[in-house]
Amino acid sequence: MNRHPFRWEGLAFGLFFLAIVGNWAVWERDLLSTRELSLTASGVLILLGVIGIAATLRPTRPSQPTPHPVPEGDHDEEADPQH
Repeated sequence: MNRHPFRWEGLAFGLFFLAIVGNWAVWERDLLSTRELSLTASGVLILLGVIGIAATLRPTRPSQPTPHPVPEGDHDEEADPQH
């Protein structure tokens, strides 16, 4: 199973769609007061910031091992036989 690269446009579209639906739910259905909405938005932004910091600090794995360069010059054929 291959891991596919992350697609930012899908995330951006999802967040945009979520913002539109959230705006409709808050204003049309009167789900949250202005104070509750501001606290919820602040909490979401803080949570996203913590997730972003954690993703930044997470160590990354190289996709392929980097080959070690062989210096030119004298080689020990017994230690490094080349066929």
